[in-house]
Amino acid sequence: MVFIALVILLVFVLSGVFDGDGDGGDTTVGDAYGIPTRYGEMPGLPPGLVALSDFVEFETEGEVSATIGLQLLSQPEDETGLGFYSYQEGRWQRVADARLSDDGRQAEADFAAVPDNLAVLRVVAQAYQVAGCLPSGASLHPDANVGIVSPRDYRPQSDGSLGGTATDVQAGADVLVMPTIVGSGEDTAAVVNDILADESLRGQHIEEIVRLADNGDFAGVDLEYSSVDPDLRSEFTAFVEELGRGLREDGQRLSLTLPPPGQQRDAYDWPLLGQAADIIKILPVADPVDYWETLPKALNQLVEEVDPRKVMLVVSPFSAEVTDGNSRTLGYLEAMVLASEIKVREPGDPEAIEPDTGVRVVAVNLAQSEGATSLRWSDEAAALSFSYGAPTRRTVYIENVFSVGFKLEQVQVYGLGGVAVADASAQRDVANIWPVVNQLIETGTVALVRPNSDALVPRWEAPEGGNLDAAAGPSVVWRPEAPGTFMLRMLLSDGDLLFGREIDVEVKEERPTGEPTPLVTFPPEEPTPTPTPTPTPTPDEAPTPPTGVSVDDSGACQFSVSWTASLEPDVVGYNVYARRSDIAVPNYELVAEGVSGTSHIDEVFEADDVGFIFFYTITAVDAGGNESDFSAEAFGTLQGPCA
Repeated sequence: MVFIALVILLVFVLSGVFDGDGDGGDTTVGDAYGIPTRYGEMPGLPPGLVALSDFVEFETEGEVSATIGLQLLSQPEDETGLGFYSYQEGRWQRVADARLSDDGRQAEADFAAVPDNLAVLRVVAQAYQVAGCLPSGASLHPDANVGIVSPRDYRPQSDGSLGGTATDVQAGADVLVMPTIVGSGEDTAAVVNDILADESLRGQHIEEIVRLADNGDFAGVDLEYSSVDPDLRSEFTAFVEELGRGLREDGQRLSLTLPPPGQQRDAYDWPLLGQAADIIKILPVADPVDYWETLPKALNQLVEEVDPRKVMLVVSPFSAEVTDGNSRTLGYLEAMVLASEIKVREPGDPEAIEPDTGVRVVAVNLAQSEGATSLRWSDEAAALSFSYGAPTRRTVYIENVFSVGFKLEQVQVYGLGGVAVADASAQRDVANIWPVVNQLIETGTVALVRPNSDALVPRWEAPEGGNLDAAAGPSVVWRPEAPGTFMLRMLLSDGDLLFGREIDVEVKEERPTGEPTPLVTFPPEEPTPTPTPTPTPTPDEAPTPPTGVSVDDSGACQFSVSWTASLEPDVVGYNVYARRSDIAVPNYELVAEGVSGTSHIDEVFEADDVGFIFFYTITAVDAGGNESDFSAEAFGTLQGPCA
């Protein structure tokens, strides 16, 4: 039996078609094509949304596919900011873009499954403020259009003082500089809690912060005290209130960067903090799926307790990798490097690659044959994603202009004061999300756009010769026509930028089949003597490559590379090789030779290297001088500053 989805057009006209007066009461309005429908009371709207239709409820049995049209209460000029929203789990959720009918009197959208309720709403355009956070010593991205810059220059000290040095921020005269005092790391969070628990240290800390703002001629300060002990809730509130008064006496502002409110016991008294601070920046949730389950509810609560115009939503230009519920931050290039990793899978023996041999090259983190998924749009996370790895499954969510656009809609929906970009620097591994941020500032709204799925399919090139069996897909078979070394290239796009990954394949000379050796006979009276075989010395075999290679990139202008010791008894040392992400495999540079231990610190870098990904591979060397093959690569992103 074949079931075909029912496609219907429901048009709700407020007079004459259904029973009911259309005054927003809980009135049954009809039975459209077997779907009972009624007008319901419009739930409360957040400050950034206005209703353009009535609130209509549906009663469906199972999933029904439908094209739904709702008559509008007023006739808009265009579709900008228009959408179908459903009220679910205590909050409004945008479920579809709205398109206007030819006469502009109703809005329509296609639904794979009709939701429980619908209304046509429009986001209200308004003026927004933009703040840019900067790593200490970094410079602003050339596309950044900000009104506030907050370099992360200072840390609280155990005696209540401040440590750090001011970044020389190159920005326009009308840009406010408000440095961030970072108290969110494990060590600094403990310092913050110790200061809050001691009344004398609290007073000393307030004096130090006010003095910093005065001596630096800053417009104010930003406190990222996002790990306050809930038992110190009242102490933190009193601290913020006194600090806010001290700064305002000199005409300066106080900004707080805090986690979103939640149902757990909260360290933050939002109504009082909203009165004491001039700006409250709300940090994102690390897991991209949890983000949409958590943040809208948090903002809905927050705007009831704090003036929405004081609230700024923090958006991050960084991607995330989620493994077993744990999230790890990835740079934009780092995420795309993972997505574009390619390897030769067939033939298994490199010596067997000869002219006209089928060489199968695979995007190992995107191919189903490798247990991975393709690069695709995730509706749950409103971001691009792919999954790879066995037995431990890892899912990477790529943050770019598309995903950030969906997050920025919340700034409009909740009528927030603006947006803060978590890293507004020009470092290479930071996604350029400024086109969509600037669109919000310049037009008061954002277009919610998903990348074209066709643009996400890997493309292959063989610029140096040979024949490809396909131009696109997660794997390709290439047939060389001659011996030599040939470069193959895979091109991969996230819908915004195009990335290339290259691999060199060595094609061997075709081995001759040869002619059979003729049989030689000897006279019986002269039997052939049997020579005594001369033993042939067996050359020492190269050791196996090291395993467990890892790279720690948390230090400034250096990488700490480590690996697991070889189990072979005659290994006497290790060689460390590296390449920058813009250098193709296998063009490694030897950076350390004959390392006796299982770790090495690489710190020979220049300022231009900051933001690049560096790949490391290790070889083992035995007592006979034999060197192993390269180990599996590990990589990290070089952090600044570099002198």
